[in-house]
Amino acid sequence: MSLIVCVGLVLTQRWHGHLSHDDSVGVQKFHKNPTPRIGGAAIAIAFAAVTPFLPEGIRQFWLATGIAGIPALAAGLTEDVTRKVGVKGRLLATMISGVAFAGLSGYVMNRVYLPGVDWLLSFYMIAVLFTGFAMGGVANAINIIDGFNGLASGALIIMFTAFAFVAYQVGDGLVFSLAVLFAAIVAGFFCVNFPLGRIFLGDGGAYFCGFLLACLGVLLPMRNPETSAWAAILICGYPVIETLSSMRRKAKRQGHSVGKPDRVHFHMLAYRWYARKLVPNTGGRYDLRNPATSIVTWTLPVLTAVFAAVSYHTVWLSAVLFFVTAVVYGRVYRMMSLN
Repeated sequence: MSLIVCVGLVLTQRWHGHLSHDDSVGVQKFHKNPTPRIGGAAIAIAFAAVTPFLPEGIRQFWLATGIAGIPALAAGLTEDVTRKVGVKGRLLATMISGVAFAGLSGYVMNRVYLPGVDWLLSFYMIAVLFTGFAMGGVANAINIIDGFNGLASGALIIMFTAFAFVAYQVGDGLVFSLAVLFAAIVAGFFCVNFPLGRIFLGDGGAYFCGFLLACLGVLLPMRNPETSAWAAILICGYPVIETLSSMRRKAKRQGHSVGKPDRVHFHMLAYRWYARKLVPNTGGRYDLRNPATSIVTWTLPVLTAVFAAVSYHTVWLSAVLFFVTAVVYGRVYRMMSLN
């Protein structure tokens, strides 16, 4: 369904392009032609369209997730069309979605296996607020990595697949089904977005899909005590580490807002360091270095997915592998930034 809606949006862009187009001017723009940035609308329509066909046991949870995600989706889509919703507003809306998910689903993050933190999370309201904060952070992280054709959507499919694998291993049919369905919806968009970038996720798509990823990150360990909460963090490792690195980098720059965009994210360095060397400049309408950058950068979510698959049952191992991923990220980033 998302594939059909995306194709429809591309074919009708001459009617809505004055509202939906993302132009090619900007510090983080790597596309050459104005492109619809309302892929989030296609994701949302597909999410709603499959609801009547879901088994009763899944449908109830599906509806709760969709309703909770409305603030994140609405804030993102409003920004896509009006360009008037700031980063703080979108982040707050997504945190509200996280709190709503905790209330509607009944699941909160009440343990992360850190001394003192777990004691605080034993208080329900603190756990609810922490859940909203963490889910908002993951959703924002997906928006940050949404920089090249297929990068965010491909990474999401990889991460959804990792959640599905772990859920299958522990026998959680609900999380497995949700992860597979989320991946399928994003895959429809991916087919139009990669490799030529006919449509973009936009903020609406990035925040809503990031919210769906965060839902799995809460459900998997909270429904399955034998699964480490660090395994969920590990699966989301690439966007989370990218976000933390970006915040640290910008905080060091005097007068540079943490929310202000720059051109030194990991995927942007990968574009300049790897993609330009691997793919010659054809001079045509489409820059094939753009999707090549995504292919190179997907190695990070693939790495964390493999790490999670072998460590989901052990807290210390999944935590160690998360920090191993951070070290690998840091060293590769430093190498690219020095060359």
